[in-house]
Amino acid sequence: MTKRTQKATGEVISTIVFALGGLVLLGAALDPDFPAWERVAMGIGAVGGFAAAGRFAIASMVGRKG
Repeated sequence: MTKRTQKATGEVISTIVFALGGLVLLGAALDPDFPAWERVAMGIGAVGGFAAAGRFAIASMVGRKG
């Protein structure tokens, strides 16, 4: 697989969207007005959003080990 030095515009946009989605879910998970099970579900969604935002960094770290 070739190593690219620049990211495509779509990759940058999707990374920003995933990160902002993770922030929104994290903010909702910290809201005490929601029941505990909803807060846990939103927290899991926030972690998923942040993982999706960092997918290229995660892939490069995993790729280096192999």
